[in-house]
Amino acid sequence: MSQRKKISVAVIGCGAISDAYMTNFKNRFSSIQLAACSDLNTARMNEKASLYGIPAMSFEDILTNPEIDMIINLTNPAVHYSITKAALFAGKHVYSEKMLATTFDQAKELCAIANEQQKYLGVAPDTFLGATIQTARYLIDHGIIGKPLSYTASHSRDFEIFGEILPHLHKVGGDLAMDTGCYYLAALASLFGPADTVTAFKSSNNPDRIVHRIDSTNFQEPYHIDVENVMAAAIQHKNGVLGCFHINSDCIFNENRILRIFGTEGIVNIDDPNKFGSQITLQKPFSEEISFPLTHGFRNECRGIGAAEMAWAIIHGRPNRASKEMGLHVLEMIHGMFDSSDSNIFYHLKSTFEQPLPLPSGYIGGDEYGMWAPTEETALV
Repeated sequence: MSQRKKISVAVIGCGAISDAYMTNFKNRFSSIQLAACSDLNTARMNEKASLYGIPAMSFEDILTNPEIDMIINLTNPAVHYSITKAALFAGKHVYSEKMLATTFDQAKELCAIANEQQKYLGVAPDTFLGATIQTARYLIDHGIIGKPLSYTASHSRDFEIFGEILPHLHKVGGDLAMDTGCYYLAALASLFGPADTVTAFKSSNNPDRIVHRIDSTNFQEPYHIDVENVMAAAIQHKNGVLGCFHINSDCIFNENRILRIFGTEGIVNIDDPNKFGSQITLQKPFSEEISFPLTHGFRNECRGIGAAEMAWAIIHGRPNRASKEMGLHVLEMIHGMFDSSDSNIFYHLKSTFEQPLPLPSGYIGGDEYGMWAPTEETALV
């Protein structure tokens, strides 16, 4: 494989998250060749192109460039659908930031197009490939907590503060369920497989507001919150695991995060599924809670690992782990919760997916072990 072809990628959307992706593509993942970037903001596009030593190109030129294999879609969620659709029809593989689209029907259409075009389509969140969630998978698969029966997942933020800086958070596709709750749901999907049924209650507290930031160009102008900011849901997985899922984006600025898995022989507590290497604690019967050592690599900022793993999948002709099917299912879970609340009925999911295989443990990298440390990217091969 010494002469294997790297997958050439172009980044569409040069916003804040693009630095993490492009830095990792340049310095961390050997399966990817960063080839170009594009953004409607030409100054920002040119700045990133200069910083990473790549050409700045229009989206149209990227689509027609035969040397570019894959599009990395880091645009605003509202245009994920149109960008990904155009790229697939242009014969490109696509890896999209969360989520695939703002609606379930649009996401289904993208999956169908990818199948028709015989192209790979992957989607964030990819934090489930990091050390934290892979260690939780290790604990579960090795029976260390016995049979997992239930979980509690909860996240809170103050979107009044965040939303006045990033107004899309108050729009469809930017609400807390899709913006951050998806990290919890993707982690849980990777751990327990597809869900069967969801039900939920949601509300929008104080939807009509005034911009309070004096540094904002919209200071003292009214705005409307178009989405829910509080939701409580119940989830039943096909394997019988039951879960409680809660979000609140009208709380305090300090984030409160809970992801706790309850088994017949132990409890696992995960600090933050939005991070790759956050702490995991384990509690066994009649014992104190202890910190459990991480069993896998990718313990720091690894945005783009899902795209890198997909590049290896393309090279070897196998399914990718951050798959379109799992991404579609997570999106349907969220929309199912919305539908359940609106209609006051249980929502039975229509989509399904193959639970992704765990990454092999022990590939940890790290400078402290020098040449003896197994390279963490080897786990993706």
